Amino acid sequence: MQKWLPTLVLGFSTAITGCGDSTPEPSNTGGSGGSAVGTGGKASGGSSTGGSATGGSASGGTAAGGTASGGMAAGGTSGGGTSGGTSAGGNAPGGAAGGGAGGSTTSTGGSAGTGGSGGGAGTGGGGGAVRSKGCGVTGGLKTLTTGGMSVANGLPTSTRLKITSGGSSREYIIDVPADYDPTHPYRLIFSWHQAYGSNTGNAVGQYPAFNGPNFDAKNYAYFGLHREAMAAKQPAIFVAPGGIGNLPWDYKRDVVLFDDLLALIDANLCIDDSRVFTTGFSFGAMMSYSLSITRQTKLRGAVTMAAANFNLPNQPSDSNAAPIAYFGITGMSDGTCKWVDNEAGKRGGKFCALTHAQDNGCTIPGNIQTAMVGSKKYLCYDFEGCKAGYPVKACTFDGAHTPSSINDGNSNGDDGLKAFVPPLAWKFIAQF
Repeated sequence: MQKWLPTLVLGFSTAITGCGDSTPEPSNTGGSGGSAVGTGGKASGGSSTGGSATGGSASGGTAAGGTASGGMAAGGTSGGGTSGGTSAGGNAPGGAAGGGAGGSTTSTGGSAGTGGSGGGAGTGGGGGAVRSKGCGVTGGLKTLTTGGMSVANGLPTSTRLKITSGGSSREYIIDVPADYDPTHPYRLIFSWHQAYGSNTGNAVGQYPAFNGPNFDAKNYAYFGLHREAMAAKQPAIFVAPGGIGNLPWDYKRDVVLFDDLLALIDANLCIDDSRVFTTGFSFGAMMSYSLSITRQTKLRGAVTMAAANFNLPNQPSDSNAAPIAYFGITGMSDGTCKWVDNEAGKRGGKFCALTHAQDNGCTIPGNIQTAMVGSKKYLCYDFEGCKAGYPVKACTFDGAHTPSSINDGNSNGDDGLKAFVPPLAWKFIAQF
């Protein structure tokens, strides 16, 4: 297994990442467009007080190491929201599940919430799966993985492979369910690693570097989403591209890698082309955010942990080609990729979320309430008025530059199993 120094993984500097300056963080004042539910102990279970929560629900609290269920639709491609809102088709291929997100803010930090009352499993909101070219290709998995290698300390379903992209040989790791069915269209989730990381670390759940419990493949492979998908009995296909160097991603180069990998997988495996997602942490979150503003017609949604909207090499501009579901998470003590890096310049994780809120027609609040430093809790804001099926969600938490903070109301260390993000991230993805 590749080993990294914790100081390199957690503490790479502003000069290295291109994130951050000395601009003060915003104050924790209440915002308009949604109300705060500061419950402290138990999660509210999805109700919003005050605001007009149109078509969606506030997210409930997460169970430590479990899946925050709320009537999640079973069966991978059925879509269906877990909120109380109605299901409405969007313009992603095949339609989209879920109503617009309610403009509510939920403070969590205790026992699991229910994810909102009512709603239950939907039918996909006017469109089923959009089957890839690989659906029905019985030898597609063998064709794709021939010549590949297993991943040491990884999941038995993960395979290390190479692809020629942009004239260069690139590595990637793909994880395909053990009982893969070439007639069943699976969700596909891209998982982009951080600076000074690797796709191997991503696949074996190695973050932070030996700095906490349960950072292994079983508990934290692909940022814990593999565990959540299996627990929900909705297995997905994961792909972890390998970056180049310590600062691994360059948009101009690696958007080609994304396109090439998607085309290769689409041709050989049965995926749902209307349910392709991207996620990542730090530099990987920058890459995911960049894809979310340029590949909206190929992606259904994005989940970013410590995203920034500047200084990724060849950073793109928002193409506003189509709406896309977006969920951003940032620690309020993150000095590397801040929630607000520069207010006047609209730089930081806050503005990544606001860009998508504007693109998706959401109501833009005067302010967004954020988690308080020292609270050991996270605070989530669901924008209201968004185009049906295209929610925008932003969570801030009491913690620094990490994707795996516990934030359970009692502690905010890192734990691969108890981290609050994976259940929330999976719930966000699974509503489609």
